[in-house]
Amino acid sequence: MLLPYIGIFFWSMIKFLFAPATALLIDGNTIIITYFVCVSGAITGATICYYLSVYLINMTQARRAKKGIVKKVFTRKNKMIIRTKNSLGIVGLAFLTASFISIPLGTIITAKFYRHKKGTILYIYGAIMLVALATTSISYSL
Repeated sequence: MLLPYIGIFFWSMIKFLFAPATALLIDGNTIIITYFVCVSGAITGATICYYLSVYLINMTQARRAKKGIVKKVFTRKNKMIIRTKNSLGIVGLAFLTASFISIPLGTIITAKFYRHKKGTILYIYGAIMLVALATTSISYSL
């Protein structure tokens, strides 16, 4: 009986948006169990990816500085990425991470831009909890 919930937990770590709808396939499942399994999986995945990416980004930058590698020139693509980051902000990026972008990719992007802000991971956690509430409610109401 525990095996399907473990599957939902790991599915939430990767593609969080579809996990509550997938949990409907489990017999005897309730909305509360689905919510907590999905949220705990997504928060676990976000935590692992965020802190691992912060560590790797800092390590890479230190190595580049030690070797004397100069930053790349500001290109049109970089300008578009920065414009998008500035228009969405940390809250918008956190909600995109929890809803449309996968948890690992979204947390890596968030870590790249906002790793120096103290509460960055808390924004991601809050967005995960709110999106989980919405997606679980929608899944169980249909």
